[in-house]
Amino acid sequence: MMKTQIVSMFLCLLMGLDAAQAQLKIDFNQANGAVEPGYQGYFATDKNLASFTAQSYQVFGTTVTIQPTWASNVVAACVRMIDRGVTDVPEAPALLRDWIGTDTRSAGDPLTLTISGLPTGQYEWVSYHHDRNDQTGIFQVTVTDTMGSTTTPNIDISNGTNFKLADVTKFTTRFTANGKDAVTLVFD
Repeated sequence: MMKTQIVSMFLCLLMGLDAAQAQLKIDFNQANGAVEPGYQGYFATDKNLASFTAQSYQVFGTTVTIQPTWASNVVAACVRMIDRGVTDVPEAPALLRDWIGTDTRSAGDPLTLTISGLPTGQYEWVSYHHDRNDQTGIFQVTVTDTMGSTTTPNIDISNGTNFKLADVTKFTTRFTANGKDAVTLVFD
């Protein structure tokens, strides 16, 4: 069973209700995979731990880095970057065809995303969790930021074809960065 899958992440710096909001949109992909328009790609190779590197993006007036990691006992079969190669959805076809995740049949769970380089401020996180095939499961997310840790349990991955983006499982939260310490999201 695949337990944790992240189709994409959307990070928004909240600067006030009337201010324009800077955004970082990431589409997780296999190397040379299709990236959804308006998003930037995070690229890695399925079952190749060394390819899941820290990747950097220019946003919020600085460089923000995203690093996926797994538990210390991780085996290659656990680290997944899947591209289904089909676009049978009416919205965001490049976004919903691929994902990063954890195969819980192998040692290595949980998946942690570490975000470093964020300027001081409050952020909104949105991630989509969907597979067009049959991978699903219940997971939780623990966010650790400047304010402490908060866990959201019982998130169910959506699956199937012909989904509209509004019908895909979405995890939304807010967190605070202090300008020096990384923020982590643990998908377990």
